[in-house]
Amino acid sequence: LLTDSNNDLGESLAHLVGGASGAGASFAGGAKAVTATVTKLGLPIGGLVIADGSGLSGNNRVSVATYGALLADVVVNSNPELSAIGGGLPVAGATGTLADRFQSGATARGAGYVHAKTGSLTGVIGLAGTVKDADGRMLVFAILANDVKNLNAARQSVDIFATKLAKCGCS
Repeated sequence: LLTDSNNDLGESLAHLVGGASGAGASFAGGAKAVTATVTKLGLPIGGLVIADGSGLSGNNRVSVATYGALLADVVVNSNPELSAIGGGLPVAGATGTLADRFQSGATARGAGYVHAKTGSLTGVIGLAGTVKDADGRMLVFAILANDVKNLNAARQSVDIFATKLAKCGCS
């Protein structure tokens, strides 16, 4: 689901979670169950709107604070139920939706270090994940850009940012 960005599987899982929670095995039930789960996890919910489980609805709204807090919980393993997320993130230059990115030029040094979930819709680009920096620390990042005119240029900028995190260090 995460590695290859399988939107159909995401929607199916949301429907199943909605059904299992009693909210209903539907778009609305899945959205209600996902929102309840995010709230139960204690993640920031300011501005959160879940319209579907695939992430394809233009009505979805998830803040970088929510993504960042979730990934921070994954990194410190504060909730073992979230542990599959870390292993499911695409690896820059190697797997899933990042397999053909971070291959050369300004992003090549991020290959293997950046582990992140991608997101692209018309006019929207996102990347949220983890990266090991030059000092060996795990950093969490979340970037969303709206009203993007050139998705390829925005994607390149986001990848360069993630690569710079991999190269940075305080020592």
